[in-house]
Amino acid sequence: MKKSLSLIVATILAVSMFGCKQNQSAESAVAKIKAAGKVVVYTNPEFAPYEYLGANKQIVGAEIDIVNKIAEKLGVKAEIVPAEFDSIIGTVQTGKADIGASGFTITEERKKIIDFSKPFVVSVQYLIVPEACTAKGVEEFAGKRIGGQNGTTGLMMIEDAVNTGILKDTKTEVKSFNNAPDAVVAMVNGRLDAVVIDELVAISLAKKNPGYKAIPLVDKDGKGLDAPEEFGMIVSKGKEDLLDVINEVIDQMLKDGSMNEAILKHNGLSVAQ
Repeated sequence: MKKSLSLIVATILAVSMFGCKQNQSAESAVAKIKAAGKVVVYTNPEFAPYEYLGANKQIVGAEIDIVNKIAEKLGVKAEIVPAEFDSIIGTVQTGKADIGASGFTITEERKKIIDFSKPFVVSVQYLIVPEACTAKGVEEFAGKRIGGQNGTTGLMMIEDAVNTGILKDTKTEVKSFNNAPDAVVAMVNGRLDAVVIDELVAISLAKKNPGYKAIPLVDKDGKGLDAPEEFGMIVSKGKEDLLDVINEVIDQMLKDGSMNEAILKHNGLSVAQ
């Protein structure tokens, strides 16, 4: 009995020590950022209104507004680093970036390797098409060429539709690009028939390209190919204290309405709309 009790106590102590080490490691995330005087954030600035190049080629956007409030709360400056979208998760995992902020859809698959903040917006997928396009459902793009941004859930939806779904065996081509604007350029040049990307990004890109419009990515019955998506910021596993700060900022911005204001502002819309 004594031997068993000793073993249990030893196990509890070991677990407790392991827990303390984990907490110390987690707590050091914010301490490290404060000591450096900056929070390093990687983003792909090709995703307006969430992140894009503004005046003087500065990276701005609704999500960057969140980042700046996080930096303010931490008492440091925000160092915003441009990167290819599909490289950001790996960069965050290595610790080179403290935060990834690039319209990341929260998925169970991604949760296995990184941690997400609370969602700050809900989005659905759209297609950018020529204004003359009369398609009501994705089935009407059978045999066409559809492009999208590497690593995005929208492109994955189209790939799934072509490989196993409603576009299977229709000779529909799927083409990937480093970013959505490059895909739109390819469409303008006649190399694509449609581009898939998130709703507000699609609307923004359609506005910038006369002769094109944004339509919902739905089937012939008007149903989306997948459920609406939630966007969150990402950090590497174990940075609970940094996540707490990010979540506090998101909660406050959702509560006081500044989140909605930021999204409307960067989409070129009046806050009153």
